[in-house]
Amino acid sequence: MDTYHHEDLRSELLEAGISLVARDGILSCSLRKVAAECKVSHGAPYSHFKNKDELLKAMQEYITELFSESLEKALKEISGSENPLLKLGETYFNFFVDNPNYYNFLFGHANISLDLRNVAPSGTNYKPYEIFKNLVLSILKTNRCAENKQNDIVISLWAYIHGLTSLATMKNVTYDKNWKEKICDFISLYECKELKGIGQ
Repeated sequence: MDTYHHEDLRSELLEAGISLVARDGILSCSLRKVAAECKVSHGAPYSHFKNKDELLKAMQEYITELFSESLEKALKEISGSENPLLKLGETYFNFFVDNPNYYNFLFGHANISLDLRNVAPSGTNYKPYEIFKNLVLSILKTNRCAENKQNDIVISLWAYIHGLTSLATMKNVTYDKNWKEKICDFISLYECKELKGIGQ
């Protein structure tokens, strides 16, 4: 099999691995099967990954980076917006609804480390959570939300959007509306007084 026609074989291998895990489970994923999915020689993946564990780690990093870039792009676009949280939540949701295999792998099989403590060192936590947390905190601080409430709101809001995303990406959930059309309605329901700037 010829590998020279693959301009970005590493990304192709990662995408193939993510699809394999979603379809057949993590135990069925191997460098040999990923190579077969990409129609390259069995040895081709070894020029990018030493073994299966390294492949799985790279898959996690690959999705996390794409996810982070999506959130950061949304932040730039909504700078100065009246409701930046709505746009960021919508971006979070749509990223995984458009790529359900990413959600399946990242939150079902990967080894993500998430620090929910208020004192979690900045820059060392899970990057997408840090992006989300920093936006929510900036809104809460602008609205002079009491410090002892801030982290609770960050966690509950992350869990709210994450839970909606989980429902929308599950194959066995039945819903009679278009998830992507409804997400803004759902997020808008979560507008506690601290987020809206109403007096404490």
